[in-house]
Amino acid sequence: MPLFRCSGALPFLLLVLSVSALAQETAPPPPAVSVDGDRLVDAEGRTLFLRGMNAGSKSPENFHAPWQGPEDFRRLRDWGMTAVRYMIFWSAIEPAPGQYSEEYLQGVDRVVSWAADAGIHVILDMHQDLYGPGIPGGDGAPAWATLDDGLPHRTLGSIWSTAYLVSPKTHRAFDNFWNNAPGPDGVGIQDRFALAWRHVAQRYRNNPTVIGFDILNEPFAGSDIRRIAWAVWMALPDLIRGVEMPRTPTAVMESLKEEPYPRWLLTAAGDPQRYERFLAAVAPAMQAFERRALLPMYQRVHRAVREVHPTGIFFLEPCVLANSGAPSAVEPLVDDQGRRDPLQAYMPHFYDIVLDTALHHEPSPERLEIMMRNRVAEARRMGMPLLIGEWGAFYGDARCVGAAAMMARFLAENTVGEFYWDYHRGIEQGAFFPSLSRPSPLRVGGFPVGIRMAESPGGMQVEWTEETAPAPASEFHLPEGWVMEEAASGGKWTDAGTASVPGAEKPGVRKVTLRPAP
Repeated sequence: MPLFRCSGALPFLLLVLSVSALAQETAPPPPAVSVDGDRLVDAEGRTLFLRGMNAGSKSPENFHAPWQGPEDFRRLRDWGMTAVRYMIFWSAIEPAPGQYSEEYLQGVDRVVSWAADAGIHVILDMHQDLYGPGIPGGDGAPAWATLDDGLPHRTLGSIWSTAYLVSPKTHRAFDNFWNNAPGPDGVGIQDRFALAWRHVAQRYRNNPTVIGFDILNEPFAGSDIRRIAWAVWMALPDLIRGVEMPRTPTAVMESLKEEPYPRWLLTAAGDPQRYERFLAAVAPAMQAFERRALLPMYQRVHRAVREVHPTGIFFLEPCVLANSGAPSAVEPLVDDQGRRDPLQAYMPHFYDIVLDTALHHEPSPERLEIMMRNRVAEARRMGMPLLIGEWGAFYGDARCVGAAAMMARFLAENTVGEFYWDYHRGIEQGAFFPSLSRPSPLRVGGFPVGIRMAESPGGMQVEWTEETAPAPASEFHLPEGWVMEEAASGGKWTDAGTASVPGAEKPGVRKVTLRPAP
């Protein structure tokens, strides 16, 4: 008896099977990291803590090839780190409009493969400083997308980043980007930026090591900085009231040459109440920029990436001025029907205003507390996991031991991930390195309740709730010379490396203590 009585059934069945097979072939694998509310989770539903460093090379020589090799990624894993924020550059990806460099992207492929072999997750960071290499000291956007209209470039003193505040060249380049001005081929340069991201996302669609995308490093407001500066100027009499000032306008102008900042300004910024009033002056114009320009750009990139990659996580940054602590207006990304994308996380930076100055080893704990409080509030408002994309930048300075320990405590107690700036040669020899390779949770088999870390390296407590029984095992990084204990079970771990804590037989609260061995 024939298997199919109707001659049309077999072709139809073959068509269905072929479409099914094609869908299975092209569908991306299940993500190694996903998002559940304010948690990052693995395939077993465990809460992930992504700790690591920024890596890569800003130098265009040899296609931005990093100094790190496979063994350096294995060292990260040995140090208790599980991820890198890896810099990529639009200028290298798209050297001419619509033309993508396969040679550069193959170099990125190699780094991703090294990370995969070491068990390290990768977040791709489209990096920029001062917009692009067409601006002195800059990197990021290609020359053909740097539309600065021939304006001059300026800085204040020796700090490179002051060009953000005073360089007409930098301001105009960013303004044209935010306005999607047409490039040399007539296509808007922001449209080209989104298509470059689409090209990158499509390349890593089936690579679970690349877990997501940091759309743009430290987005700057362009000429909107003038509105922000005007708002601060109008608030200045209140901000400096009672502060001993130079007696004449000439003396005030002369004081602005003091390194790293005028004494009177440091005095004012050292008062937490004054500092919060300063942030309140910055916030309205900064937030207006985020709503008018930054979020529409994020949405444009989001649409382009989602056309080719359904499972990558978007790691959102606020305007770079939020690095000072000013509250951000960044909102979750949505599709064309207004539905929220579930795969998003918030990843601002965590620096004090003394960054890149002679006082970088003396950050203010009061200012850092204000900054972290605002970042936590923003993540909660958006219902996202909070990670810190950059912190530190101590560059081997032994004076930064106390600063590193203080910042590490803020990070451990408030975030589910953080990335030190940056992975330089010999970093493990730095006096502050114990604050990087510190005891920490890697993944817990439930919902975190709290993490408490002693101000000095005296220990850490991690508490979480297991809602299933048996829950998946929880994992912790235990440095050499540390022990971990759980009072309820009497368990004790002493071997350096990854310590695995089995799930309990009944749902409930778990707590471990990590401390230096006697």
